[in-house]
Amino acid sequence: MIKVYSDKTRKYYDTLEEATAAESEAIEAENRKKMEIEKKQQEEKERREKLAAERKARAAEVEETRKVMVEAQKKYKEALEAFCKDYGSYHYTTSSFDDIPTLFNFFQNIF
Repeated sequence: MIKVYSDKTRKYYDTLEEATAAESEAIEAENRKKMEIEKKQQEEKERREKLAAERKARAAEVEETRKVMVEAQKKYKEALEAFCKDYGSYHYTTSSFDDIPTLFNFFQNIF
């Protein structure tokens, strides 16, 4: 009796048909595995791109908000200087740290 050896599966088979079928099945399994890997890679790429786009949009929002804040601070400074020029001084009392005008909150992570 002759045995057929498959280089693809590295096994012996009784008939050529069995060897061919086993090789076809092995090739299909490899292709399915490759497709799954490619699909996972594509999903990861899309996830990273989506995250990058979200981050870019949020960064633009922060930048626009910062510009609005800087403009408001300029107007506040101009109004305060005009008031002080006309009346000498301006007094402001607050009991909340949040009411003090600042560009950045340096103590944000401390408390």
